[in-house]
Amino acid sequence: MKVHDGESPYTCQQCGKCFNGKGNLKVHMRIHTGEKPYICPHCEKSFAQQGNLNDHIRIHTGETPFTCDQCGKSFRQRVTLNSHKKIHVRESCFKCHQCGMSFTDGDLLKDHAITHIGEKRFICPHCALTCSSNSNLEIHMRVHTGERPFTCQQCGKGFKEKRNLNVHMRLHTGEKPFMCLECDVSFTYQRDLKRHLKAHAGNSVEISVPFPERVRKKKAFM
Repeated sequence: MKVHDGESPYTCQQCGKCFNGKGNLKVHMRIHTGEKPYICPHCEKSFAQQGNLNDHIRIHTGETPFTCDQCGKSFRQRVTLNSHKKIHVRESCFKCHQCGMSFTDGDLLKDHAITHIGEKRFICPHCALTCSSNSNLEIHMRVHTGERPFTCQQCGKGFKEKRNLNVHMRLHTGEKPFMCLECDVSFTYQRDLKRHLKAHAGNSVEISVPFPERVRKKKAFM
């Protein structure tokens, strides 16, 4: 009944964290003791939890039991599948009816739509560069003014574009959106993932790229 009434009677003497079951406390204690009783029969790497060992073994067996119900793609870990599913959610938000490109923001879609018309009516007064939208012109103007309106609340560093701030914030949040689908290792920056892929040389390795990155890549070739 203690599980149902919200009580957590088992307390870790090392850090004070509480648990509903004695077994959960026992698993938690391995963080402090460093005990890793679950050993991979293929490479002898050890793990603190059975579930982590099961995930690891799939690297050797190639098993991908977690399947996306949107596109049929399968993954070794559920957490990887959950990360992948976010792509479908974002893709369905703002789609261009001209070319099918998708965006996570309505303003980005509006700016993109102008590229189909070919109209560039916003002119920089400093260098006469023409831009397809006022927002693009505002971003460009910061090259001349030195303005950095996007400031990191953690360290105070300023950036000209919000996307650059978002990339910078990964240093503070620990976010690692670039994932190697060969071994499920994640990286903060795409350049680090590319260096990692050299370890898989000769294999056909797929890269999981966050959706906004794919949008920018496509726009670069338009």
